Amino acid sequence: MKRIFTVSLVSLTAIFLTSCQSNELIKSSPAAGLNGGFETVEEGYPVNWAFFPNPESSPSLQVVSDSEHVREGQRALKIVIGKPDRIPGFRSRRIPVQSGRKYTLAMSVRTEGCKLKVNRVVLDASRTKNLRSDTIVDARDSLPEWKRYEETLAVSEDEAYVFLIFLIDGSGTLWCDDISIEEIT
Repeated sequence: MKRIFTVSLVSLTAIFLTSCQSNELIKSSPAAGLNGGFETVEEGYPVNWAFFPNPESSPSLQVVSDSEHVREGQRALKIVIGKPDRIPGFRSRRIPVQSGRKYTLAMSVRTEGCKLKVNRVVLDASRTKNLRSDTIVDARDSLPEWKRYEETLAVSEDEAYVFLIFLIDGSGTLWCDDISIEEIT
């Protein structure tokens, strides 16, 4: 009986761990920082950004390093969405911030046919506890020209990291460029 329980527990644990595997694609380079201009690319994907679902296994999501439609620099991020079976998106890496300081979060976006929502999430020092999350962009209509969004973030006590989550609703194309998180001095 004890052996059956142990085998069952091991099987259930294996199933649980398999189901927890991420369906994201991440290329990392600590030297690239935020990479908000999407200038640093590895195997065709901007580094330090996580794309979901994984575009290599999702035919409805195409991630492109675009050199034609650029707001700043040499490249911009272009995402083409077909008919998604769930909401696709991408997120930044966790950027360290200091309590008691203020930061400007800024980005430029364009859309054709899809909607965009950007959430800003602030974490504690352990990087595991979300202390607050706010929608900072809610673009419900197409944006045929680049639109600049800015927000001032005042960092409270116990807040140590910030990251951005971009959620795309509907079929269409999204471009992002010139994303920054800078301390106000």
